[in-house]
Amino acid sequence: MFKSLSFTLTLLFSLLFVSCSQSENYKEAYGYEVNGQTFIKLKGKSQLAAHDPGSVLGNKKYEDSLLLQIPSLGNGIIEGKDIPVRQGYYKYIRNVIIKDGKVRINLSYDNTDDKKMEPLAWNGEYVLVRN
Repeated sequence: MFKSLSFTLTLLFSLLFVSCSQSENYKEAYGYEVNGQTFIKLKGKSQLAAHDPGSVLGNKKYEDSLLLQIPSLGNGIIEGKDIPVRQGYYKYIRNVIIKDGKVRINLSYDNTDDKKMEPLAWNGEYVLVRN
């Protein structure tokens, strides 16, 4: 009895973990300027947060995006501290590198509440598409 219960719980937690951790970032980073401000927009698909077994098995995803205001789209390193965040949100640390038509996101949140760095799910290399 205990073995079958243990197996069932392990299976359920494994299924929950796998279904909640699936996200897919697209390979392009869109760079553009609006009213004298420069932005990079990243897009992807994220897994819906599952709060019931039916949602876990449904494997539903939604379109997600991240918009970063940056000083420039020119080649160089942009420090996380130079990327503005809304009041009440954690600041960025580490950096964004733009070089030869590519963007490398290496950012973490500076979680001051728990005193730890939390890497962004958007970290990785992208092809820069200028609009």
